[in-house]
Amino acid sequence: MKNTQKLVLASILAALYNVPAMAATCIPGGTSDSPTLICTPTDSGSINDNRDNLSVTVESGAQIVRATGRPVQLEGSNQTLNNQGLIESGDDDAIRGKGVNLTIDNSGTIRGGDRGIRLQDDADNFTLINRETGKIFAENQAVRLDNDAELENAHITNYGLIQSTDGRAIQSRGPGGTVINYGTLLGGEEVIEARENFTLENHGTIALNGLSWDAGTQTWMNTGATDDEDGVQFASGEANNYGVILGSDDGIDIDEGKVHNHASGVIVSTGSASNPLEGGNGIDVDSLYEPTQGEVRTAGPLTIVNEGYIEGVHAIGTDVASTSEITIENSGTLVGRSGTAIQFAPNQGNSSLQLSGNSEIIGDVIFGAGDDKLIVDGLTSTSGMLSTGIFDGGLGENSVFFNDFSLSNILSFDITDTLIYMSFGIASDELFSGKFTNFSSWTFGTDGSFSTEALARQFMNPSAVPLPAALPLFAFGLFGLWAGRARLLKYSST
Repeated sequence: MKNTQKLVLASILAALYNVPAMAATCIPGGTSDSPTLICTPTDSGSINDNRDNLSVTVESGAQIVRATGRPVQLEGSNQTLNNQGLIESGDDDAIRGKGVNLTIDNSGTIRGGDRGIRLQDDADNFTLINRETGKIFAENQAVRLDNDAELENAHITNYGLIQSTDGRAIQSRGPGGTVINYGTLLGGEEVIEARENFTLENHGTIALNGLSWDAGTQTWMNTGATDDEDGVQFASGEANNYGVILGSDDGIDIDEGKVHNHASGVIVSTGSASNPLEGGNGIDVDSLYEPTQGEVRTAGPLTIVNEGYIEGVHAIGTDVASTSEITIENSGTLVGRSGTAIQFAPNQGNSSLQLSGNSEIIGDVIFGAGDDKLIVDGLTSTSGMLSTGIFDGGLGENSVFFNDFSLSNILSFDITDTLIYMSFGIASDELFSGKFTNFSSWTFGTDGSFSTEALARQFMNPSAVPLPAALPLFAFGLFGLWAGRARLLKYSST
């Protein structure tokens, strides 16, 4: 009998031990397979629950608050938390999750003295939806997925505000993460830090605390942002930007993959790196691919498509040791405050730059040591110059392709040492020009390809070596003939 009593007592104690600790007034419900907790406005305790398939609702007006310690800890699998009220810790994580397939739907406020939401252990496949009224605050990372277990496939959608005072708004160091932002993400460090196979879709604002963008004047302001911090940093994947991304070091820092800055997109670095090969780029390309999983290696190819606005010390720049192949398609605006808009590393691999649409480049374009291509194809309007600076092909066998133009569109041609100047007239009576160096091949529409020497011979007296001193006058005469023809056409149409 005594042994029987002991067994009964042990069973009772074990059952009590396994009962989840919760606020006394949170209302339990559901079934053993699908348990529920509902926290009403009168609740003030904490939640610590490891039951699978648990659904927790914190109603509007409810407050799960602790001055010290963790208000909510969820350790089961397939759990959901719908917060419409306040979840707050004075010195710890507001919410900590440890189970797979955790979903948090927040339309209230989550405030952490350390982190706002922290995922650990087996918390793969995490989903966060922060609604328009949702606010997530933290002193350190507002949303953090630890990298000890390399948590995979986090999916975060933000319509409200996620902000860290001193750390990152979102830190997801496992592979396969996704962030879709329609609201505001603010941080004291890199606003978003992610690793491999990352996907970003930004329609809102991603910025360091203290940085802002004035869409009306197309200018940025810095009212005290931390120095040398990126707006977005990730190892590989794809970023599609329709909104604003602001960093004090780089706007976007990436190893390999693709960045597409759409027509409404703004990417700005406010940095002022003393060595322009060490940061301060609108888009910065790293030399190494550094994943959470696998070995560190040389970074692979990168594609950049710009239809909007990118600005920095360089609009696009690479680390000094970078060797990857880079493809750039520009129909928007690239601004290099240093005087160089695109700066590739000395040993950069084969790269290409295509200019189309309303392409505008403020500053030089400096290629690396690869066999590089400059392509003018589908250009619809210009500010008068393909670039305010020089296109420098660097080392290698470098080529220029004027796909929409023929030799007859050239109004002037001048060569001095290795510097070539050309101006073109186009059908809309616009004139544009470019300065080039270190290119050896030139292709014009159906006219075919020419070496630099063969192209020069098209605009000089074959018997004259070198180019005649009268060439500038000849070029000016060509421009005059073209301009006169344009005026005649206008009067004729009248």
